[in-house]
Amino acid sequence: MVWLPRCGLLALLAVALAGLALLGSPPAPSSSQTAWRRARQAAWAEEPAATASPVAAKAPDGRAPRDPAAWGSDHVDGEVPEFVEAGECLFCHRNDVGPTWSQTDRHSQTIRDKAVDSPPIEALAKDPALKPFADEATLVMGDRRQTRFLKRGERYGHLDLLSVGAGPSRGTRYRLNHTENPHWDAKTFGAQCAGCHTTGVDPETMSFSTVPIDCFACHGDSPLEHANDAKLMLLAKERHDPPEVVTSICASCHVRFGKSKTTERPYPTNFVPGDNLFRDFEVDWSRADDPHLNPADAHVLENVRDVALYGGQQTCLSCHEVHKRTTLAHRKLPETRYCRHCHEPGKPLTEHKSYEVHSERCQY
Repeated sequence: MVWLPRCGLLALLAVALAGLALLGSPPAPSSSQTAWRRARQAAWAEEPAATASPVAAKAPDGRAPRDPAAWGSDHVDGEVPEFVEAGECLFCHRNDVGPTWSQTDRHSQTIRDKAVDSPPIEALAKDPALKPFADEATLVMGDRRQTRFLKRGERYGHLDLLSVGAGPSRGTRYRLNHTENPHWDAKTFGAQCAGCHTTGVDPETMSFSTVPIDCFACHGDSPLEHANDAKLMLLAKERHDPPEVVTSICASCHVRFGKSKTTERPYPTNFVPGDNLFRDFEVDWSRADDPHLNPADAHVLENVRDVALYGGQQTCLSCHEVHKRTTLAHRKLPETRYCRHCHEPGKPLTEHKSYEVHSERCQY
């Protein structure tokens, strides 16, 4: 970690200690160039230039697709940079970001402490055969569509995932699913979930640095001097980052139809904001045209495809203010084809289509 000298460092010590309690004792540092990375570098030296992921035909307005992997660089065969942890960021941003970050910002809620009176935990505890698992669980993952239960793993930076999940039933109640043969799974979280629910995943060990999503996941390796010059901070409004850069950041977690070319896991390898995601992350772009794809995933995938393949200028941040969770910018935009994913043409924008979001990969 990179720690800044702050007068409030003692106040943040509790945050650091809580993180260490979750992760356990860190392992001894490995050499900077492991066998895995040496092998990966050798393989890349023999590979041709990065090629495009499977693409669709021309855009509806006739634009020809381009190679989404043609620009920029990546950290696939390198190290994830040291980064300032969220507790340090919030020391300065306690008034503009702090009030919403820990309570309503979904990025900070991708994994959270369990609440014993929450409906999913209550449902788990009411089943006599599953109550011991409810007692052992310390964290939860997911939202109202599906909740999963977690506990600290035996190894540093690992979490065990309970095979039983919980989904909404009537009212505020939840029903359990996959209740046969309940057990703690030590492998699935690292192989399937860690890349989008934690920060700083080591591709060799699948261990993570912080939980949940940290500021680094979107803002990258920010120089300490950004306090005096906001343009040094990725995604700052003063920077006007290119649509390709913004879309790579958002798509690194929100596109659920791709895999790393390096590891074949469903999340990118060593992605650092500012990288070109699509040099490593291969996406099945044709899924955007699947009429059976739920509107939420279709909305994301079509927009990402428009920027990555066809040079579109509208990004997620054109509509969404991440920290404020306001739809003001969303409502001010002119009506486009993207609106039809969630809204019926000709009807008020206050009305939404009824649909179910589902991903076999994420199980919701």
